[in-house]
Amino acid sequence: MFNAAIIGVSGFGAVHYQDFVREHAAGRIRPVGATVINQAEEPEKCAWLRSIGCPLYTDYREMLRDLAGKIDICFIPTGIALHKPMTIAALEAGANVYVEKPIAPTVTDAEAMLEASRRTGKFVAVGYQTMYQPETRRIKEMLLAGRIGKVKILKSYGLWPRDFVYYHRNNWVAKIGTRENPILDSPYSNAFAHFLNLLCFYAGEQFATTGTPESIRGAMYRANPIESCDTADLEITTREGKTIFFYVTHCSVRNDTPYSAIIGEKGSIEYTTSRTTVRDSSGEIVEEFDSTPGNEMRVHIYDALEKRLKDPSAFICTPEIAMCHTRVCNAAFDSIPVTGVPEGAFHVAKTPAGTEYRIIDGIDEAIEHAYAENRLIDKRDLPWAVNSEPFSLEGYHSFCGRMLNKN
Repeated sequence: MFNAAIIGVSGFGAVHYQDFVREHAAGRIRPVGATVINQAEEPEKCAWLRSIGCPLYTDYREMLRDLAGKIDICFIPTGIALHKPMTIAALEAGANVYVEKPIAPTVTDAEAMLEASRRTGKFVAVGYQTMYQPETRRIKEMLLAGRIGKVKILKSYGLWPRDFVYYHRNNWVAKIGTRENPILDSPYSNAFAHFLNLLCFYAGEQFATTGTPESIRGAMYRANPIESCDTADLEITTREGKTIFFYVTHCSVRNDTPYSAIIGEKGSIEYTTSRTTVRDSSGEIVEEFDSTPGNEMRVHIYDALEKRLKDPSAFICTPEIAMCHTRVCNAAFDSIPVTGVPEGAFHVAKTPAGTEYRIIDGIDEAIEHAYAENRLIDKRDLPWAVNSEPFSLEGYHSFCGRMLNKN
């Protein structure tokens, strides 16, 4: 059993709260502190925490001062801009940290978190939950063993429509921020972040490494009245000779699980959130296996954290791994302008609940065609599509804000 603390139980923090309930009942964790700034809005959660003897705080800094040296893992499911200060404070209070994805808005922030981890001797695990699943390890080991030969292309696409309520659920959603205080929220850095992070991980030449991004180009579009994009496609080349294609939208007709594929010289690996299929070079299926059900994924996270507490070599999603995704996101925002979808190229629809959302006409088919043909969306798919020129990541270290005045 290990001592656990948490900062925030609302929003995605509610998922972590349910983890605490489950893992406490299983005898795996002892909640020793919880920061809940909106206690009047969370009476049931606060009542349960008090009932098991967990003290509540309204300021995480006070909690960390009171519990310094007494927390094994501090869970931080807060807004992206808060990840750096909260993580560093928790590390300096003697706690290991599990921080939600993405690790931070910028690589500069992530590097500061990594430095604090090394200085304090405490680990930081990043909350890309797919990284902790057995099928992820199995796929990476297949790639390293040469199961499909030399990997050439890694790709994913996702269609998740989101209504107007989604864009008003907090004060940072779909915000880019400023050069001084970047937020850099987007479909590929938030809702679909797990899938882009996985592609970066699978592109690595060793088990606990990622590919090394060399250049990026693509497009970012917005049909909604937001700062950031609601639709994007990216092409990322790596130093290892691989190309990553990534296509996502919140303005689709269909609500569809992301589809992904890794294409090698001797075959391919296709995977979704439910199943993985391995094919040989002729397209024949040679192996299939199921993905971890959604209700079991969180348990595997706690398995990994418990192992890491006992064994410093046990695998977690480290800051070094997570920073590849952050670097790609920073480079995208620094090199690709957010372009408004032309009037008349989208329309407003309603969800079954009656809330409104925007659909970009033809976006489902455009993404599917580009994905199938291993290319970016272009004017063959949408007459108004435009792609940026390749942007080199050589010498690129973190977000500069160079595209802010063009958005």
